[in-house]
Amino acid sequence: MKKLIIISVMFLICTSAAFAQFGSAGTVDARSMGMAKTYNAITRGVMSVGINPSNLIYNQPYDFELSTVLPLPMISLRSGTDFMSIDEVNYYFGGVNGKGRILTEEDKNNFNDLFKDGGFIFANFSVRLLSLSYNAEPSIGAFAFSINDAAGGKFNLPQALVDIALTGNEHNKTYDFNDADAKAWWIRNYSLTYAREIPEINQDIFDKIGAGITLKLVQGFAYLGVEHAQTNLTTGAGNVITGTADYLAYTAFSEDFGVKYDFDSVETDGKVGPFPSSAGNGFGFDLGLTASMDQWNFSLAVTDIGSITWKNHAAQFTAKGDLFIDDFTNQAQLDTLKERMTGKASPISEFSTSLASAFRFGASYYFADGEDAIPGTLLLALDYNQGFNDMPGNSKSPRFSIGAEWKPMDWIPYLRTGFSFGGADGFNWGLGLGFDTGLIEFNIATSDFQAFVAPNSAKYISIAMGSRWKF
Repeated sequence: MKKLIIISVMFLICTSAAFAQFGSAGTVDARSMGMAKTYNAITRGVMSVGINPSNLIYNQPYDFELSTVLPLPMISLRSGTDFMSIDEVNYYFGGVNGKGRILTEEDKNNFNDLFKDGGFIFANFSVRLLSLSYNAEPSIGAFAFSINDAAGGKFNLPQALVDIALTGNEHNKTYDFNDADAKAWWIRNYSLTYAREIPEINQDIFDKIGAGITLKLVQGFAYLGVEHAQTNLTTGAGNVITGTADYLAYTAFSEDFGVKYDFDSVETDGKVGPFPSSAGNGFGFDLGLTASMDQWNFSLAVTDIGSITWKNHAAQFTAKGDLFIDDFTNQAQLDTLKERMTGKASPISEFSTSLASAFRFGASYYFADGEDAIPGTLLLALDYNQGFNDMPGNSKSPRFSIGAEWKPMDWIPYLRTGFSFGGADGFNWGLGLGFDTGLIEFNIATSDFQAFVAPNSAKYISIAMGSRWKF
């Protein structure tokens, strides 16, 4: 059980939504991150995998593209919370002159207000293992193969926990834990993409229309998810606590992790490497359309339609029943309360989860060199992303973004910026740079530049970098 707790905490605090633009709000490649994750209509070649497969046809003048760990690995880090800034962390937990801070009633009220909508915590790290594409003549189409890891996690801290910690067990007060939520996974996608222009469509509006599809074999290495947590406690006179518990969660881990449940009789040593055995397998697909008209480009896609079935080392944690304690020295009552609050583990044969399905729409306009009195080239874009569920890397709250990429002169790198609103992230200001030698492209960016401008008031911090070869 100790290893299970350690692994679970690692997922809840140190996991991510990885490359291949997983979900509607996940971590993205450095170019897109610099434009505040505005990518639907501007991704090209291997970067279109996971966003809109039809954009694969737009990697001219290059026939081949390759993205791997060399010369610069495609990695991304993002961490933060939606309820507490660094200044607030230092104030409430930093102490005063080496001693703990004594909170006033106003401090307690202000701290409690930070959690009025619960507390969302996450930290992201991602890496792309391999992507390659080939663009044949238009009548044949474009092909891509990609291997991407997506490790995603999020944790919502119930406001009731903070309330109890600050005010204690006030008499005749009910604490609800219904807003508790936790989901985390580590999965790997093996993706095969095909895209082609569709000149057979008889129309006079667009210069080019393309369609694409991505098929994904999904290998899952670990999952932890709370299905529902409908638990409440009511405090009464004489330190009596009553309530009800209704809790259900699922977990599954690769046997290489060495996780031991309470019902396991044998403990095994973990040997986690880059290619662990699977805990589950599934299938998914993406569908996309793209259309270009003069310097406009429009993109429409539905991504990650599918599911994963978790079969290996799977368990469920359940708790259901009444809660009662009137004697804190009664070990039997304390054990029952603990079990009803945390759930009892039992083995199960399998369970299923959806992929982070999302709808995407984007539009972009390209100002060519010397046009409209703008020096160099300028690309403007806007996006709409809508998740269909709350799986890691996804959000059912819509996210809007705008982004720009400007190259004023040949010897100046690409300058990128953008703003994102809504979704799981709230407001973000992206900033990035791109260097293109013709053969190799390098990118570095952050989607949270406000954290570098005003670090003490920041709630999020992110950085991404990567490279790709073009032939």
